[in-house]
Amino acid sequence: MVTNKQRLIYLASSVISLFAGIFCYYLLRDFNMIFFQIFKIKVTYANIRPISDNFFTYFIKYNLCDGLWLLSGILFLRFLWLNSPIIGGYYINSFIGIALLLELLQLIKNFPGTFDIFDIFTMVFFALLEHLINYYFTIMRRKKCVKIV
Repeated sequence: MVTNKQRLIYLASSVISLFAGIFCYYLLRDFNMIFFQIFKIKVTYANIRPISDNFFTYFIKYNLCDGLWLLSGILFLRFLWLNSPIIGGYYINSFIGIALLLELLQLIKNFPGTFDIFDIFTMVFFALLEHLINYYFTIMRRKKCVKIV
């Protein structure tokens, strides 16, 4: 049986990763992006830029947001479908597939966004990481339940 504590952990983790992705966008990206125009975000100060441009800072600036947003969506779907993991698995796989499709569609010139292979790598990494963590905690829950019985 799933406890409310587990559901709350999934929901809180989802919200934290969502706001972490938004926070990265807000602090590190240019303010003339569609994201800021859609949500009518007006920034009153200059954005914070890393001192040097290297692979790590480029990754944080351009790729980490996509991974965090994908993670947020997966965690939210786990929260919604925690009592029905098989049905939740279908929704999670569909969500990951749609996210990867949207990234691949950026190869088409008429589709908004800039295609970046590291976005795909980041999304796959976060999806696999979430799956492994969920698998580990599921195994631990089962072992705890077996010891109790």
